[in-house]
Amino acid sequence: MINKLVLFSYDFPPSNGGIARLCQEIAVGQQSYFEEVIVLTRKKVGKNNPYNSNKVRIVELPEERIKCEIVAFNYLRKLKNKEKYAILCGVWHPEATIAILSGFKNVFILGHGTEFLSGTSKFRKYIWLPIYAKWILGKAKINIANSNYTKNLIQKVNAKANVVALPLGVNEDFFKPNNFKVNTKGVLKIASVSRILQFKGYDFIAKTIAKLPSECKDKLYWNIGGTGPYLNDLKVLVKDLNIENNVTFHGFIPDEELPSFYNSNDIFVLCTREEKHSTSVEGFGLVFLEAQSCGIPVIGVRSGGIPDAIEEGNGGWLINQDNEQMLANLLIDLIKNQELVLEEGLKARKRVLENANWKVYNEKLFKIITN
Repeated sequence: MINKLVLFSYDFPPSNGGIARLCQEIAVGQQSYFEEVIVLTRKKVGKNNPYNSNKVRIVELPEERIKCEIVAFNYLRKLKNKEKYAILCGVWHPEATIAILSGFKNVFILGHGTEFLSGTSKFRKYIWLPIYAKWILGKAKINIANSNYTKNLIQKVNAKANVVALPLGVNEDFFKPNNFKVNTKGVLKIASVSRILQFKGYDFIAKTIAKLPSECKDKLYWNIGGTGPYLNDLKVLVKDLNIENNVTFHGFIPDEELPSFYNSNDIFVLCTREEKHSTSVEGFGLVFLEAQSCGIPVIGVRSGGIPDAIEEGNGGWLINQDNEQMLANLLIDLIKNQELVLEEGLKARKRVLENANWKVYNEKLFKIITN
């Protein structure tokens, strides 16, 4: 009988990013179900300290990659009564490989999306995925995908792999509406926060805003949070489009400040692209849930796993990828109809409370692991 859990993930706070945050929530949430929960992760230094960082038992591995994998292998190999442990791996490589080679049968793999795409790499297309990944995914007891999109990607790599889709959740007590939100009549404040990469669609949003009728453009303000390699190019684009008065760059936003950032805006917008021959894709889009949990409706695109994060007409809207007319029409409508913004915000919060929080996620995850 499985009664202990080892969460083996190189991505873990203080690392920043979706996988690290997901693993943190799992480590905390599964403690009420298992006798023991251990996090096995690489030692790292960083500024990202989650709100629940003190609730996790961590076994640190060396920073150097080779030493890290040797120590991890020996640690797992020496664990006794392996049948009582479930090993939940942050990604299939190298964590799941090490877990399988160390003798564990109850190996579970979290699937996120991009790791199952080959892009333009022939090595990934002909060897890495169809041979190596296929073998590992087939060895796992269950592969747990973060969306139906990611589930389909896994099945393309190994049609016989055992895989289930388990959309992510959010902490509704941390990400929640505040009482200080000020709605300025006739003004629409939209927000985007993520790593600033071109495939995230910031250029698409900027170009759409620039083409809005002047009477609408003057009433729209775009707050951007995050840093990344596309940031300088985006700033140049904003200047070239002459929308500097509409845009504010806030830089990196720590986890503890994210709820305030969401709450200071009316709409959350992120228009990530899914491109052929690219490994860049939104496997789910946790930021959409965070905003919805704060009572902020969201706008996303029908690409990757985003449709699992946004339910059309229930706290958000989905548009077609790179369709400026759809986004422009929606923004104009929301500027003119702020009651709709408030209504969808209430729906967004209700959706999270009922179906899209970490409690619900961890309940389902435990059943997947132990059934």
